[in-house]
Amino acid sequence: MKFTTSRLRYLAAASIVASVGAGAGAAGAHAATVEVALHQAREAARAVEDKRDGLAASIERAQSATIVAEAHLGEDSVSTAVGQLDSTITAAASTAESLDVVVDIPEIVATPPLVEPTAEAPSPLSVDPSAEEAADGDPGDQEETAEEPVIQNEEVQKVLDREPVGLDAVRAATEELEATAAALDEAAAEVHRAAKDVDDATARAVLADTVDTLHADVIAANSQLADTFDSLATVGDRVMDPLTIESATDARDNLKAALASSVELDDLRSVRTLVSQISDAKAGLDDAMIGVGMSHLEWVDAENERIDAENAEITQAYRVAKAEAADELTSAYRAAVASRQNGWSGAPPGVSYSNGRLPSSALTAIPFAPSHMLHRDAVRSLVAANAAYRAETGRNLSFTDSYRSYSAQVAARAAKPTTTAAPGTSNHGWGMAIDFDYDSARWMAANGADYGWVHPRWARPGGSKPEWWHLEFVAPGVSGTISVDEPELVANVKSLLPETK
Repeated sequence: MKFTTSRLRYLAAASIVASVGAGAGAAGAHAATVEVALHQAREAARAVEDKRDGLAASIERAQSATIVAEAHLGEDSVSTAVGQLDSTITAAASTAESLDVVVDIPEIVATPPLVEPTAEAPSPLSVDPSAEEAADGDPGDQEETAEEPVIQNEEVQKVLDREPVGLDAVRAATEELEATAAALDEAAAEVHRAAKDVDDATARAVLADTVDTLHADVIAANSQLADTFDSLATVGDRVMDPLTIESATDARDNLKAALASSVELDDLRSVRTLVSQISDAKAGLDDAMIGVGMSHLEWVDAENERIDAENAEITQAYRVAKAEAADELTSAYRAAVASRQNGWSGAPPGVSYSNGRLPSSALTAIPFAPSHMLHRDAVRSLVAANAAYRAETGRNLSFTDSYRSYSAQVAARAAKPTTTAAPGTSNHGWGMAIDFDYDSARWMAANGADYGWVHPRWARPGGSKPEWWHLEFVAPGVSGTISVDEPELVANVKSLLPETK
């Protein structure tokens, strides 16, 4: 027989009316007592349902606590608490099973009606989530509502189904239901206590982790402050926008203030707040220093642009001065050549030795022909002439004779008596003459005046003793150098901040 809650209420009302109509005799009094007992049994059944719901809620909450604790299972206290909670949930499920109670339910109806067990609803005290209490109306219409919780105990179910039983049977059923509710309540309380232990252990682990984070943040923040102090001192005012320095200084002060804040290390909220404050202050200082770095790089670019312009002016002035000095030197060489068209005569200035007997200290080797030697001023001018010749032809000047010792002059005279001077009279003996090959001689005859070299009149075609190969240096005493010091250019600047180099 199947009854809805409304149907039970209808039967109870009918019983009371019947008992009053019977004149409240002994039978009526007994019926009323049974009806009260039946009401208590139904309330006990509802209590079982509530406690079942409470146990399910406790297990669900415990599962949430376990999920939160997963990140901290490395802590022994958390791992132990979770293990104890698992054992407690297992024991609670075992208790529910022994009481023929299903705990894992999706939803509980506020006031579940009582029904007989069916094939579709075999679980004790389980609820169909679609079940709804029917509206007041004809009891016959209400018998088609969804199935509701049942107790898989035949004697108890008979009582709840209002089958004919004695008062003692009703009271026994009530006691059993109350004992079931108490057992479920205790199981839920145990699960709740175990879940709270997990919560407490997790909270302690979270606090410890957060305190560790705070300590690490403090160390990092102090290092950041030191770096910022060094960076700002290094940069100084070398930024395009001075406001970036002010912003960085303010951000640094904010971080210092956060580090100076007091905190209760056993207060998670307080520790988290300070961690957040330090983190925000560190991020603010990072952003401010990025601004300083960018402004500093702008200053570097602008400063290098100014330096490049200044160096360009210095370089141009040097080139002009060098060109002017070169012109002056060329003029001095040409003047010497113009006054000595017939070649050099006598010992060069500063030479106290006789012709052909100059020591090596009075001579200088020619750099591009080191086996040959000349007077030092002649060598200096010849090097300049060779540079011009090489720029035109890609070759060095070529020659066969330079300085000749006295003995070499004697040998040359013996070999070429008609073309060589008497020993001790040749300008080769002063280191002031060279015999060039044909191409070099032609180039020097055309350009040598710019370097103090002359093809003497007597050696020119039509001269007293034509020698196309013979040229003489006639400008000793002319420095032969361009006395303009190369300027020292201003070096470009680089970023003073390591992270922006």
